[in-house]
Amino acid sequence: MIDLCNVLNTSANVPVQAHWDPIENTANNLQWATEEKFNRTKAQWSEPIDMTWEQWLVLFNPGPAHPVKNYSTADFQIFLPPSTVNVGDVWNLDPEGVLPFLRQFHPGATMNLRSGQNGAKACLRAISPEYADIVFRIHARFILDATIGAYFRPAQFAGHLTINRDSGTICQWTLSLPRRNSNIDIGAFRTADIGFVPRMELHSLRETEPKLIDWETAIAKEDVDKKFQNVFYKFFEIEWTPIEDAVERAKALNRPIHAVLLFGVLDDESC
Repeated sequence: MIDLCNVLNTSANVPVQAHWDPIENTANNLQWATEEKFNRTKAQWSEPIDMTWEQWLVLFNPGPAHPVKNYSTADFQIFLPPSTVNVGDVWNLDPEGVLPFLRQFHPGATMNLRSGQNGAKACLRAISPEYADIVFRIHARFILDATIGAYFRPAQFAGHLTINRDSGTICQWTLSLPRRNSNIDIGAFRTADIGFVPRMELHSLRETEPKLIDWETAIAKEDVDKKFQNVFYKFFEIEWTPIEDAVERAKALNRPIHAVLLFGVLDDESC
């Protein structure tokens, strides 16, 4: 068992840089609504809306609230396990400790999704006598304007923290939106849309990670991803059958196949 509970207990300064690209595309062009469509929707809303069309156009592409923000090393203690662990163990992250990092993007950050899988998990991926590598996954939502129900919901945030156990310092810390098409949901006026943001990321500056670490014990990042999928989504316990095998089995049993076509993926928080 490995004890990392109080490794990061110093007040050393850790600057973190934020990147938040504009939405590149969406399925229904919600954020690019014409002035006519916006005014029509605005007039139908139950409460008076003090917002111009120009303000609407920038609502879903705000950019980071703090392009660079300073944290102390102790702030990253939230990502460490609360008790002793082994490589491969998964634990919960305290939302109250995670939110200050997310609010570097936007002050409306919340970890209450209202629908979907709330939570944040971390896993000890690798250990050596001098270093430890922790991978984490966070589900969050950003309330852009509460009066019209405008929100921005990333599919997930994935990140990792590499620490020097001897010095109690951070070698590298990142938190980012995975880059793949359809990686965010947006919504307003009870209308939802799905889209793609090329880059949404926080990363520590002044990184000191060695080029090569001789890990004593480690598991692959893909194995960590599977662990997160299993703890977030119960359907991963289902034994899935390849479609080719299902067709052959249906023929053998003379049974129909009930097919469901999905847009997007099941194992994250975008549609």
